[in-house]
Formats: sequence, structure tokens, C-alpha cells
Amino acid sequence: MATLGALAATGLLVQRAYKDRLLYLIAWSFTQVGLTLALLSMSLAFMMGFNGAFFRVMELGAALIGPVWLALGMIELIARYVQVRFGAWLFTISYTVVAIVILILDPLKGSLGKSLPKPSATYDALPLLLIDGAHVVAVLALAGCTGVTAWLASKRDQEAAELLIPVALVALAGVLVVSGTRGFLPAPLAVIALGAAAGLVWYGSMRTIPVYDEDGEGYDEYGDEPATGYEEQGYAQAAKAEPVPAPTPPGDSRRGELRFPEPASEELRYPENTSIPERPAYPAPADPAGPTTVDGPLGGPLDRSPLAGLAKPGALGGELARACGQITVYTLLDGREDAFDRLAADLVKAALVTEPETLIFACHEVVGAPTQRIFYQLFRDEAAFAAHRRQPHLQRFLGESRTHVISTNVIELKLGPAKVPLPAPEFPGR
Repeated sequence: MATLGALAATGLLVQRAYKDRLLYLIAWSFTQVGLTLALLSMSLAFMMGFNGAFFRVMELGAALIGPVWLALGMIELIARYVQVRFGAWLFTISYTVVAIVILILDPLKGSLGKSLPKPSATYDALPLLLIDGAHVVAVLALAGCTGVTAWLASKRDQEAAELLIPVALVALAGVLVVSGTRGFLPAPLAVIALGAAAGLVWYGSMRTIPVYDEDGEGYDEYGDEPATGYEEQGYAQAAKAEPVPAPTPPGDSRRGELRFPEPASEELRYPENTSIPERPAYPAPADPAGPTTVDGPLGGPLDRSPLAGLAKPGALGGELARACGQITVYTLLDGREDAFDRLAADLVKAALVTEPETLIFACHEVVGAPTQRIFYQLFRDEAAFAAHRRQPHLQRFLGESRTHVISTNVIELKLGPAKVPLPAPEFPGR
């Protein structure tokens, strides 16, 4: 029964991972496949007797791949820094490859029968060290991720609060996997522990995926009631008696698409008496044959001569020459464009309103590549750029847009030759 349950859970999770292509689901699919293969080998071995092949498949699937890739999926789910997730993937893949080669090639010792063999009585020191290392890393990662999620949830982090129960279930699955493969439990209990772990991984993963119902109406991650949005982070929010979800427009084509939380109100609130400054009008020269400079956007004279492309003191007030910024290219998951664009629009608005040293802040769509977005950001100097990185609206965007993004490419900029175009002079009677 445990094997059949693990097979069903594995099939459902692999199907969902193939459909949604979320990296943490892919990692947990490896865990499920490993547990299922181990349970199949154990079932056959109890009937036919253990041999080298059955024992190796059981150890590779449940003792090595199961816990390590379970921890990887947990890190991929909750880590908010791409460096942490990249490091976890690099370590897991390299450790798995090396351990698989050693566990397959290392000779076994002792005799095998129909009883469940203990790894310590069958493997030499090096394979045991690798399995022990996998278990230590998995337990530490799962415990750490659970602790961080609980701490963030206590700080009223909405995303962490929603993930706390799934994370706890997956962490419990990790405990069952390690217990069932260390040789501490009798054979029947070890089989039950691995089967229960497979079920917990599947159930926990399903609770992390919000969905639309068949009629296209928004439901929360449990499928019970309509989603009501979440509290904005980094902005002052007016108190409301009861948040009301935005209705789905008639004929919305997002039927069956994943649904993620959206702000409770369309308009974000900003500090009082704050407005986006307007650019001053540039006066044209009184005489076309007169001076060749006018006031530029940064307060200095703007050269209208053929050398106007040089950003130098006297040409652009000396200030634009210190400008810096970055270009960020986002590759999005299919169907997440609208959700990402809403977050991007909020970020752009907040940057223009609350960051006066921002010269350019724009999000572009890419013609012919609907799942790509390009942010172009230019700031007056390094201090303004550093201040932007600390803004709460940027941190909120980075945290909430992560679930919509496959990859990110960042290009740092320092301004080189530049020219700010002037409006055409006005002539009477035209």
C-alpha cells in the first residue's frame, strides 16, 4: 500500500512540475522518484530476497537523493536571494553525482537475505560517510528553513505565513526519510515511514500552489474562499474594515492559470505632500545666431554644438557625468506576465514618487518575446543608486516577483557620452 501511494503521489507531483515548471517542484519530484524506487526495491526484495541491485537502489533513492533534493526544494521555495538558491543547486547536483558514482562502484560486504539490511553492516566507510553527510545537510537545511519561515511569519510576513504549514509538512517528511533509511526502524515501520514521507511531500507541495477554479474565479491556496489580497509592505496603508477582492473581468483568458496574491486596493498610498516633479521647460535662444547653449535638465548649460554628445562639465552641468544605473532582464514563466507587470508598475510609480535622485526608471516589454521584461534604471550618482537598493518598495518587488521569474540577468551601467534632446523652439504664427 505504501508503494502504491508513493507511485500515485509521484505521478501527480511530476505532472504538476511539468505543467508549472517551478524549480522547487522539480527538486521535490526527484525526491519522490527516489522514494518510490526505494519502496519498489524493498517490496520486491522482501519477496525475492535482497541482492546488490535492490540494496543499492534503496540507498540511492531513499538515503541519498530523497533527503538531499528535499532540502534543495525547500531552499528554492523560501530563499529570497538568488545567490543562495544557485549555491544550493550547485552543491546538490555535484554532491549527488559524486555520491552516486561511489555508492554504485563501492563493493558490498556481508551477506544479504530477505530481512532489511543495515547500511553500517553492508557499506564500507566512504559510502557511509557520504550518506551521513547527506542526512546532516538535509536535516540542517530543513530545520533552518522551517525556523526562518516561522520567524518571518511571526513578523507578519504574509508569504511566510502562507508557507509555514507546507514547510512544516515537508520538514516532517525529511525526518521520516532519514529515520527510515538509518536502520533504526524495523522493516514494516521503515516502509510506512517512507510511504508517509512521499505523501507529505506531495500534500505540502500542493499547498504551495494557488490555483483558479474551473470557472476562472480566484480562490486562495486552499481552494476554499476567494483570495482577499495581502497587506502592502513598504507603504502606508489606510485601515479597511474588510478587503474586497478585485473581480475577474468578463471574458478573462486566465482560466486555469496560477493565481498569486494581489494588493487589496488598486491605488497605493504614498506619503503626504509628495508628487512627481515635472521637468522644467527649456527656453530657446533669443537669437538663432546667438549663444549655442541653454539650461539643461540638471541646471547647467546644455551645449547645442556638434560636440553635445560628450558628458563633461559645462555640457551637462557636470552632474550627469556621475550618473550610474543598471539594466535588468527578466525572463518570466508563461502566463505570469500580467502579475509581474502589476508589480513592476507599482515599483516604477514608487521610485518616481519617493526617489528624487532617479533620472530614468522604466520597464520595457520586448517585441517578439512576450515573456521578457527589461528594466532600465539611471540614477544621479552612486549614492542615489545605493539608496535605491535599500528602498522597501524594491525589496517588496524582489520578494513578490520571484515566483513569476525563471531567470534574471543584471548589467551594471556607468554613463558614458550622452545627450539630452531639447524641444523644438516655438515661433510666432506656427
